[in-house]
Amino acid sequence: MLILSGEMGEGHNAAAAALTEAIADVWPGCEVERFDTLELWGRPFSRFMSWGYEIQIRLLPLTYEVFYDALCKSRTFAAVSKAAIGSFFGRRLEDFLRNHDADLVISTYPFGSAALHWLRTHQQSYKVPAVTYIPAFHVHPVWAYAGIDQHFVMYDTAPEHAQTAGFERTMRVGAPPVRDGFGTVSKREARERLGLDQSRFILLVTGGAWGLGGIDDAVQSLADADIERLQILAVCGKSTKLLEHLKAMGLPEERLRPYGYVQNMHEIMAAADVVVTNGAGVTVLEALRTPRPCIAFRPLAGHGKASTDEMMRRDLALVAHDSEELAVVVRELATDQVLLARMEHAGREWCRGRDLRDSVRAMNELFPKAQATTTSTPA
Repeated sequence: MLILSGEMGEGHNAAAAALTEAIADVWPGCEVERFDTLELWGRPFSRFMSWGYEIQIRLLPLTYEVFYDALCKSRTFAAVSKAAIGSFFGRRLEDFLRNHDADLVISTYPFGSAALHWLRTHQQSYKVPAVTYIPAFHVHPVWAYAGIDQHFVMYDTAPEHAQTAGFERTMRVGAPPVRDGFGTVSKREARERLGLDQSRFILLVTGGAWGLGGIDDAVQSLADADIERLQILAVCGKSTKLLEHLKAMGLPEERLRPYGYVQNMHEIMAAADVVVTNGAGVTVLEALRTPRPCIAFRPLAGHGKASTDEMMRRDLALVAHDSEELAVVVRELATDQVLLARMEHAGREWCRGRDLRDSVRAMNELFPKAQATTTSTPA
């Protein structure tokens, strides 16, 4: 098994890790290799692309939003972009796969899907099944290809956004690709493990691996809001600058507890009453699985805003466009137990019946001989 991911934050890699866990249970003995699609052009290229994307999102978000909107609204622009990306990575993927005897290739990154589509359509002899698992609440056209056998999505209206002929036939509504720990720890147990007060209203603020989304502004606004019993857990990811900035605020631990890059996000999220994030990526899926109400604060340009819109349509999130609005929304959730319970219920219902192992089992459709047993490797 080969999983194509992408080093753009941690979301695509987190989805790949979750799939690896599920595959180990469904197909014991299956060998899984994970590879960064961007490294098809070398590690320096991958690092440059990751750096460039982070700079764009932080400093030039309007440029990304314009590009994203053009992808979603112009079929011509989307088709040209998909063809260019597919050709650019597909030729390198063809060379890479010569040395890999994979029975199945899964992509958790759109450029990997583009490369697989190019390979399937330009090399008729390449018959290895291909799957795309989309770890986001919005399917832009660069995720969707006729050359992919199965597309796993998070919501049932994805075809209207995918804008790809035949997408409905390959679409499967899948389980959120999050690791096993999420949703397995109670709030009380998590707070005991972390040494947190059971009576506090605890808010988790996170901007993913890069600490995106104005976490410092969010924390400052909430600290100034004088919301009764509020404690903020701020996960800064790999941003040591943000971590030091929050520590320098000098707030007592019962008001603010900042973290760097953590390995126990499932416990921290379980300990919280509400999760504040930038509206994008796997973090919102982890919140739904836990389940905890989600506030999208200053949703990231492009996929962050689009994903937030889809979640709000399903009562799975609230939005705060600035610091003042965030304080109002948090105060509302802190004082309205009915609203809090309703949002947790919505998340629980959305996850009901969705098991990542079942999503992996559905891939057996691609191996007719293996359908008789879900515990055999697809070989």
